[in-house]
Amino acid sequence: METLVNNAVWNLIVCFCLLGTNVIIISGSLQSGKEVDLNANSVNQFNHESSMPRFAEPIPNVTVSIGRDALLACVVDNLRGFKVAWVRVDTQTILSIHHNVITQNPRVTLSYNDHRSWYLHIRDVHEEDRGWYMCQVNTDPMRSRQGYLQVVVPPSIIDKETSTDMVVREASNATLICKAAGYPEPYVMWRREDGEDINYNGDTVNFIDGEVLHITRVSRLHMGAYLCIASNGVPPSISKRVTLKVQFPPMLTISNQLVGGYVGQDIKLECHTEAFPTSINFWTTEKGDMIVSDMTVSGEKYEAISTDNGYNKYMILKIRKLSPQDFGSYKCVAKNSLGETDGFIKLDQIEVPSRSMAITEGPEYDRKDYGVENENNYNEGGSSEIVFNSLPTDNSSLNSHATRSYGFRVDWLIIVSAGWCCVVAMVQSSCR
Repeated sequence: METLVNNAVWNLIVCFCLLGTNVIIISGSLQSGKEVDLNANSVNQFNHESSMPRFAEPIPNVTVSIGRDALLACVVDNLRGFKVAWVRVDTQTILSIHHNVITQNPRVTLSYNDHRSWYLHIRDVHEEDRGWYMCQVNTDPMRSRQGYLQVVVPPSIIDKETSTDMVVREASNATLICKAAGYPEPYVMWRREDGEDINYNGDTVNFIDGEVLHITRVSRLHMGAYLCIASNGVPPSISKRVTLKVQFPPMLTISNQLVGGYVGQDIKLECHTEAFPTSINFWTTEKGDMIVSDMTVSGEKYEAISTDNGYNKYMILKIRKLSPQDFGSYKCVAKNSLGETDGFIKLDQIEVPSRSMAITEGPEYDRKDYGVENENNYNEGGSSEIVFNSLPTDNSSLNSHATRSYGFRVDWLIIVSAGWCCVVAMVQSSCR
């Protein structure tokens, strides 16, 4: 009986073991089959991806000046039967599909090469063309790349918002404004056209940054042409010229108020004036008779020369062959709409220099008159001209040179020699 029980238990154990073995085998077989299916799917997916179109390179961003042509390039490998389209991103406008241009913009064209490179051409670029452009392929899901078209605009001056030539009174304030447009936004500066420094509210500078040039208490030194210059890195830079004119009454300067001359001499009187508007300048005699009025006049007696340099005017009055009636005071007069000023020059008579003042120091020295220029220096062969700057009228300066003359030295030697002869004669007579 026990033997039967033991055999039954043993058979039951064997059955369970066999059953477990089968389960393990079946389970192992199922798991192994699943792994085979997953590997197969991965291989298929890889093969599918490698056969799909792909972008060979990014779409480069392009920068172009307004009015020029732009080119955007899209390179796609393994395109096969798929199609390429160009789209304007911000407006969602379809520009082209494969070989066909869709947009109605006549400036947009398409070209392609070897079913791989697709080029979008935009002629005569406008500012509104600035933005993102997309190249897309009609896969599922869609594949795309984007590139940016930057349109730069050189600077330009907005004339209606920019100052024009200006006239102000001295000691008032002046404001010059310059407005410019462009992309990127232009940088604006002011400087003088002549390159000189600007006295800008107490500082001396060569240029002023910004659209506004504001000068407080304008002086005549501020008068001139100013340049508003706009630049933004896109050539060419541009400038506008604005002239600032400063009005002030005449101011007069006389460097030599006392001039000496002798009868028969040619002489000149000088006067410097500043004024704006330009002054009317003339000379008068001591009696008030006008000699010349703001013009060049040549004659036998007088020659008036006037030279303008901006608001400066240099006046010269030449008087030929002085006579006793020519000595006295002369007045330089300057007038404009804001005022009038004058100044006096006194012409004094001095003695005619003696010819004995001519010296010869030896063959290596040239003949020279001290205090009197060579007679051929005036007017290329005319009579001599001399200006005595505040010289005394007693001719002491001329006499100081006389002791250097050769003729005077000879007279002195004769006198000395005669003196020595007298001394020798007296000694001889005393010895006897």
